[in-house]
Amino acid sequence: MAKKAPYTLEDYVADLRRITHETDDEGEILRQVGPLARRLALDKSWLEEKHYEADPDQGFGVHLLHEEADHTLAVFVVSWLPGCGAPAHDHGTWAVVAGVEGPERNVRYARLDDGRRAGFAKLSRKHEFEAAAGELICMRTGGIHSVHNDTGRITLSLHTYGKHINHTNRSQFDPERNTREEFVVRIE
Repeated sequence: MAKKAPYTLEDYVADLRRITHETDDEGEILRQVGPLARRLALDKSWLEEKHYEADPDQGFGVHLLHEEADHTLAVFVVSWLPGCGAPAHDHGTWAVVAGVEGPERNVRYARLDDGRRAGFAKLSRKHEFEAAAGELICMRTGGIHSVHNDTGRITLSLHTYGKHINHTNRSQFDPERNTREEFVVRIE
């Protein structure tokens, strides 16, 4: 039996372009991109040693794998340091996250206020789950979650967004203090 050819980053980007050319419906994009993100995350032929590097001040490393010239269709691999994570945040665009290595704890939130008051956000915790290798987290624009690596080793996840996250005016939230502020991360 012939060995199955690897599913490459180039294959994935070509599929992303095709899907987003055929539809702008976020639900349909998430439905189609999810299985492809899982396939790429589990293939790992694209993974390099540098993708395990993380910024100790940030608690994670964000490595750009692809971005269109207009900042759309951004693909990253994120390395999470042990005991670190990202606060509650949105993405300002649709998002598909696939586990590559190790489990990551995700908490999903619902926003209860209307978003009109500057610097304010009231969130309610919806549910918590662990996303391991090959598992997906798909979110429409406006979805809010937090991520944490509870393990003693670096974990990796593949992140695909409709637009580069530092070009979406996304927010981070403090659910205890009911605050909202801009969320920009350092990209490798």
